[in-house]
Amino acid sequence: MNQSIWERRQAVASRLEGHVRQERQVRDEFETALAAASLDAHDVDPDGHLGRAVMAVAHLAADTPGFDVLLGLSSGGHGVRVHAGPDGLAQVQVVELTTRESEAGADPAPAAVASELAALLWQR
Repeated sequence: MNQSIWERRQAVASRLEGHVRQERQVRDEFETALAAASLDAHDVDPDGHLGRAVMAVAHLAADTPGFDVLLGLSSGGHGVRVHAGPDGLAQVQVVELTTRESEAGADPAPAAVASELAALLWQR
């Protein structure tokens, strides 16, 4: 497989363009999902940390078929779901957190969720 430098540069440029398109799509979906849930992005994510975390998780989702993770918002009533769609692209939704555990008053184990997310990020 003897590729020229130009062909390799074109392949890299194409992959980078794909990543940029995906980032734009994820950012737009995140903002739209927050608005649809009647949440203000400046209140939910004043420093932009959540947006960057969603972006990082979206890159994992795009590379992993069946990927599905829920990031809880600090408000406690909503979460951001990042999952791989049927087309293999990452999809972002803001969902209301109403589970049997929250209805019963039990807190989920945040340390377990954080360690699972950290393990997923380090696998990459």
